[in-house]
Amino acid sequence: MLGLRLDAMHVVLGALLAASLQPAAADEREAGQAILERTCSRCHAVVAGKPSPLAEAPNLYTVLGSYPWERLEAELSEGVGSRHKDMPQIQFSIEDIESIYYYLHDSSPDAESRRPQ
Repeated sequence: MLGLRLDAMHVVLGALLAASLQPAAADEREAGQAILERTCSRCHAVVAGKPSPLAEAPNLYTVLGSYPWERLEAELSEGVGSRHKDMPQIQFSIEDIESIYYYLHDSSPDAESRRPQ
């Protein structure tokens, strides 16, 4: 009987913990989108399915969304190099990159397991 109570308590505690993390995940996603909009959306689309303001600029949601954590971190932390003369060099902080990753990969358990600890 005590074992059943402990199991039920674990289930309830797990559900409470998951519910408390949901708003944080939404905040992370919103922050990641805002970072991309602020730094990249003048030329690039940063939302799925949208065209970029510059026809030759790829949609970053699509491109960066295909990157695993390691590649995204390497690309963005070292500074996105200028691909052409009008593209500024932007170097993102690890916190920015984590938010961008969360935005691009959502907060599914699979994505969460790839996030840095």
